[in-house]
Amino acid sequence: MLAFSNKNDLSRSAVKGGANLVYGLNSLGDSALSKQWVSPPLHMSKTHQEDGFAISQLLSPTAGLLQGDLLEVKVSVLDAAKVAVISPAACRIHSMDSGYAQVKQSYSVETGGFLDVWTAPLILQAASKLKQETILDIAEGACALFCEIVSPGRSAFGEQFEFEQWQSNTRILYNDTLINYENFTCEPKKGDVRDWQDAYPEGNYASMYLISSRDFDEFIAEMHQIETPDAIIGLSDLNKAGLGIKILAKDGVSLRRTIVLLRERLFKELKLSIPASLNRSQSFFYN
Repeated sequence: MLAFSNKNDLSRSAVKGGANLVYGLNSLGDSALSKQWVSPPLHMSKTHQEDGFAISQLLSPTAGLLQGDLLEVKVSVLDAAKVAVISPAACRIHSMDSGYAQVKQSYSVETGGFLDVWTAPLILQAASKLKQETILDIAEGACALFCEIVSPGRSAFGEQFEFEQWQSNTRILYNDTLINYENFTCEPKKGDVRDWQDAYPEGNYASMYLISSRDFDEFIAEMHQIETPDAIIGLSDLNKAGLGIKILAKDGVSLRRTIVLLRERLFKELKLSIPASLNRSQSFFYN
């Protein structure tokens, strides 16, 4: 990623691309990528297998998203496959004269399947505008762990909370029933993120969802008791179909430490082993 941003060139054509990935079980019964379509601004490294997971890395080889750009990601997990989709490089949302960039993402998991989505931060640079739409559609008996991270600017440039607007719409369905709907708009100039700024002026935000029919009452009680230096954690039950977790952290390092702690506890609760490459690859919290 480039470490600078400029106002958009009005003669530039918007980039509209992304990925459509389908996973299932191969002839040996292993989790594998069965179909794929990938287009700029995304690139995908070769999917590999580790500890029963098919693991794919999505990268943005461009400078990030500019005015008018659209990034669409669709991931489908079939046939009781276990899949992890990660991105070890942050995506910058650049300054804009007008308009906005869009990110649309859709994830579906069939019965018996498991999907782990852990992407690098979206960095909302000064004067940027982003519209997001996220859909998680999880079948009964399936499980998904989704983590989204947002950085409110580049700390090295002193531009925290100078982004123009961030809109986010998230819908989560379990067994065809809507269990979570989140829709908000953040505009720092209007004071929409005052609590966030007051808590951690240079902080990062993460939203995690674990969709599963397991009972997490004891886990929620345990998490309310732990102390996390330089981070605030909030947890809530999603109509007995999983967890919603929100994190504010002092800086990127503190956020990563907190996410890793939660992931380790959650994977233990689910009786799953975390492939070592997932934690190794996510060392992106420096902006």
